[in-house]
Amino acid sequence: MKKWLLYFMVFTYLTSFCEVRQVAKLPKLVQHYISHKIADHDISVYAFFKMHYLDEQKKDKDYSEDMKLPFKTHDFSSTLITLNIPPEKENLIFPHQSIYVDYSTNFSYSEKFYPSVFQKIWEPPKI
Repeated sequence: MKKWLLYFMVFTYLTSFCEVRQVAKLPKLVQHYISHKIADHDISVYAFFKMHYLDEQKKDKDYSEDMKLPFKTHDFSSTLITLNIPPEKENLIFPHQSIYVDYSTNFSYSEKFYPSVFQKIWEPPKI
C-alpha cells in the first residue's frame, strides 16, 4: 500500500509541471508525423521538425493539430497565494538594560585598563 501511495504522490508531483505534461504529448507528435508521412512519402523527420518548430507557423488546415504538439504552447499551471497578516501593534521600544550609556563627566586613569606587562611600555623615559 505504501508503495502505491508513493507512486501516486510522485506521479502527481511530476505531472504538476508543464514540462512533464509536454513530454506526455509525445504520442501526438508521432501520430502527427505519421499523418504527414502518409500525405507526403518524401518528408523526413528533420523536415517535419523544421516545418513545425523552426519555420514560421502558418495558419493552414491543420494549425489546430500543430498547436497540440509538445512544446508548442506554454501552460501556466502554478498559482501563488500569499497571506500577509499585519501585526496588531508595532513594538519598537528597546529595553534600557541592554544599552550602556556612560553619564560620568570625569575620566580618571585606572590600573585595570592596562595589564602590568604593557604598563612598562607607556612609562616616560628615565634619566
